[in-house]
Amino acid sequence: MTVVVLGAGRGIGREITRQLVAAGREVRAVTRSGGVPEGAQDVRGDLMDRASTIKAVEGASVIHLAANVPYPNWQEMLPTMVENTIAAAEAVGAKIVFADNLYAYGPVSGQFDETTPERPVGPKEKLRSELGKRLRQASVPVTTCRSSDYYGPGGIGSLPGELVIKPMTRGKAAMWFWSLDIPHTFAYLADTARAQIVLGDDERADGRIWHTPAAETLTVREFVALTGRVLGNARKPMRLPAAAVTVTALFDKRLRGAREMDHQRTSPWVVDHSAYEATFGPLPVTPHEQAIEETVRWYRSA
Repeated sequence: MTVVVLGAGRGIGREITRQLVAAGREVRAVTRSGGVPEGAQDVRGDLMDRASTIKAVEGASVIHLAANVPYPNWQEMLPTMVENTIAAAEAVGAKIVFADNLYAYGPVSGQFDETTPERPVGPKEKLRSELGKRLRQASVPVTTCRSSDYYGPGGIGSLPGELVIKPMTRGKAAMWFWSLDIPHTFAYLADTARAQIVLGDDERADGRIWHTPAAETLTVREFVALTGRVLGNARKPMRLPAAAVTVTALFDKRLRGAREMDHQRTSPWVVDHSAYEATFGPLPVTPHEQAIEETVRWYRSA
């Protein structure tokens, strides 16, 4: 059974690929420029080109759609990438496993699960909702995997990684643009990838949305304190004004449009994944302390 990972060069796609290779699976890692985990079949493909996408997935039984682009390119690129992936999966009869986020729900407060109605407000939220609905209209099985903000080795651009763990690893203070005392579910990248592999392999996952398991929800202050204990870094976190996101975005395109998601960090954001465990059994998630230790080692070696 050939598993194809689209977007295997970084983030969740790279970690899915790494775990599949470690398990001895036959995996084809598709990127535009290479840099995939050793042991995977390294294939070049352009998801903006339908013929290239179809060629990249030839012989696949499962396709992990894990490719992403910077915020400014979402509206222009993501719909085409999704349409080409659907066409490719339908051409070869493969299942699609979509690595999604939680934007489609729109503003919520407190605990929420897969039955929470989607009420997207901002343009990126509406786009993610539309993309998910379009995927679930495909003629092949589709599984949607939704996870909260993740961190971990390879988690380039993640908020807890870039604003908390990375600076603290370098002896600096953590930074946060929102309240430090609001609960927020942070997922560990390796756990998210492991859950998505399970969902890709199991027919019971088909046609549904699933929240991938994560360790216990902490407040941001608790997460920072735990990182400090791991590192021996007692510096207090810097609470920066939310307007700083807008200013920083002038120089860092990854943050352009991030203010649309402020509601995720100004209200409790507690992700319920009990449906996953009720169906597939408990996923042994990595405790935050261990996950932070592993992430620290990665930042130090990067």
